[in-house]
Amino acid sequence: MTAVPRDLPPSAEILRRVQDVHRDGDEAVLHVAAHPAVHHSGASGWLTGEPVADQGVEVTMPNLPELALPPLESRPWQVRIGFAGPRTARIVIAPAGARMLEEEATWLGIVTDPRFEPVEARLTESPEQVTVRAGEIAVHVDRYPFALTVTGPGGETVLRTGQRLRQVAGLPTAPPVLAAADGVTLHCELGPDEEITGFGEQFGRLVKNGQRLVLRVEDALGTGTGLSYKPVPVWHSTAGYTGFLNTGATVTADVAHDRPSVLALGVADEALDLYVGVGNDPAIRLGDHTRLTGRAPRPPLWAFGYWMGRCRYHSRDEMEQVAAGMAAHDVPCDVLHLDPDWLVVDRLNTDFIWNTDRFGDRRDFVRSLDRLGSRLSVWELPYLDPASPRYAEAEAAGHLVRRTDGTVASVRGTPTPDGRPRALIDFTNPEARRWWQDMHGPFLDDGVAVFKTDFGEGLPDDAALADGTPSQHAHNLYPLRYNGAVSDAIAERTGRAPLVWGRSGWAGSQRYPGQWGGDAESTVAGMRATVRGGLSYALSAPGFWSHDIGGFFGPELTPGLYVRWTQLGALSPLMRAHGLRPREPWEFGERALAISRDWIRLRYSLLPYLWQVATESSEKGLPMMRPVALHYPDDPVATGLDGQFLLGADLLVVPVFDDREQPVTRRYYVPEGRWTDLRSGQTVTGPAWRREKVPLEHMPLLVRHGAVVPMVEVPAGLRRSDDLIGLPWALHVFGTDDQDVDLIGFDGDAVRSRVRGEHAETDGTQPVHRIVVRHGT
Repeated sequence: MTAVPRDLPPSAEILRRVQDVHRDGDEAVLHVAAHPAVHHSGASGWLTGEPVADQGVEVTMPNLPELALPPLESRPWQVRIGFAGPRTARIVIAPAGARMLEEEATWLGIVTDPRFEPVEARLTESPEQVTVRAGEIAVHVDRYPFALTVTGPGGETVLRTGQRLRQVAGLPTAPPVLAAADGVTLHCELGPDEEITGFGEQFGRLVKNGQRLVLRVEDALGTGTGLSYKPVPVWHSTAGYTGFLNTGATVTADVAHDRPSVLALGVADEALDLYVGVGNDPAIRLGDHTRLTGRAPRPPLWAFGYWMGRCRYHSRDEMEQVAAGMAAHDVPCDVLHLDPDWLVVDRLNTDFIWNTDRFGDRRDFVRSLDRLGSRLSVWELPYLDPASPRYAEAEAAGHLVRRTDGTVASVRGTPTPDGRPRALIDFTNPEARRWWQDMHGPFLDDGVAVFKTDFGEGLPDDAALADGTPSQHAHNLYPLRYNGAVSDAIAERTGRAPLVWGRSGWAGSQRYPGQWGGDAESTVAGMRATVRGGLSYALSAPGFWSHDIGGFFGPELTPGLYVRWTQLGALSPLMRAHGLRPREPWEFGERALAISRDWIRLRYSLLPYLWQVATESSEKGLPMMRPVALHYPDDPVATGLDGQFLLGADLLVVPVFDDREQPVTRRYYVPEGRWTDLRSGQTVTGPAWRREKVPLEHMPLLVRHGAVVPMVEVPAGLRRSDDLIGLPWALHVFGTDDQDVDLIGFDGDAVRSRVRGEHAETDGTQPVHRIVVRHGT
């Protein structure tokens, strides 16, 4: 062996030896020595300056190349192990003196309740290992060579770092913790059947094995570019754990892409803050994660109605005609969305100066739409154009993001027509945040119902935020702070549950409902990617997500694809049609109008059920739109299902990805149990794959045996969800078992109904007036 030449310094360091262990309050603190390391590309492995035998090198290999060793030096690191709850451990790995070691878990604004269920930590030591356990989880640390193992409720290993993974000569290929100039990487060993899901709104396959993902908030420019509007460093393993990296820094998740048995998690920061939640039920683990990072309030009832938008409506008359057209075509509609034409300076700028030339008096306009049956949604973004009269005001007051050199920062991308860069609002500056929030006030006072918080992906890397957020964290945290500022402004001004319609996001964004899937292409591929993105996001930031029915851009939308996408939208958490060109259902022909109207009205009839699911989502931190595996984790087929989903626990939704008007054959998977199609009444039994010929009028929509689905009869001429308040509900019972059913009325009151055969008794005032038993055929 030879030493590394002095002009070729080691490229990294590896944590190798636990030197000391002590307690600090409710945490265990391990002092660990890290040694310089070099990567031998020809030998595909890492080495420190320790004796090669101690590193496991097979020195008798006949073709072993000459291995240069770095100097044997040490740098002190700390590993701090604590617990947020009985199933959730926090493992902080940082060099001595790192800022993260001095900060609370809430310092970045992602974690909101760092000890959501206090537990007592127990520390035990042996000559070989240190174990810290609490509740159902234990973290085991090998003293030498350093390694981490996490075990779950039954003592089973759910996460193991990559200490066992080596190439033929014994050089380690995935050292447990590797620190380099570009950040810290945790290498985990993947089991032979282990599958990984999550990482936010990713538009590729739901199972991430074989993919390499860069988690950085970007204007993805569609759903097929490989970029993500809402990446989230939260993932799930079929081995029985959920991981979360508490960081705003860019994360690179290599899931068996470069090395088939390795999950490599690289954080572009000096330290790593890892939460691990264990348990066999991913829904419980996801609930624990949202206890840690916050849950969404349930939006108002009207949010679950049908929304209509276009980029762009250009005048008040045009929008009033659309609202009147909804009534004329007997299509219920709760919200009309207004994109940037409401601004005077409307070139990707928001200064809250209302364009009276196009839309007249704002309050009068809102009241006019209300008389026609619709609320108003208004577009915004957190950027100011120098052409705006408010730009100078914001700059003088210090409301704009600055660069590290003190100059005003500019938005990445999206240049202005005259070449002058746009600026960004600094939401970490309390005065700037308040200024921005206050400009929403008159709009809310005039009756604007919701703001579409578009963009937010453009913070430059050299930004110096007012609160001192480290630059490596600032970019990805910007949309979280932006949406939070607007959401809080709505809640404060109106006193009701807030609602935004956000495009960008990061970990914790579920606190600020809702979000939508960005600018999908108006193609079958765009629709398919949209569903995958929603399911992936549901596992990382669960709550209230949606998409643009029909896609936002691309080829002319066919009537067939418009109908298929409307069917999907009708069974999505929130429902909005939007695009560069018209999305009103009468624009696609009489047949498309009739079918779309039928599915929109079905959605309104299901609002009592959606209301129950929304309540559960808010209370338990679960998504409304759920991957099948969330409720069927032991089904080996369920994990990879990303073309169908559960809406709540009881409805199985099977979108049809096709742009033709002729019947098509749809292959889909039926989970365990008996299921009945809500519309046809046909009953099927799973687990089984099924092929069904589906006409344009139909989409498979199955109800779980044993479910009770509250519905309301939608009268002819229904304008919006407000008109359903006070109407009686019917309980559609799928099965014959007697049961008690707990419901939440539209007024928020909880009432229990006792279902006995085809009869029901109700406690208190309750909208249920009849029982419909659905036996299936």
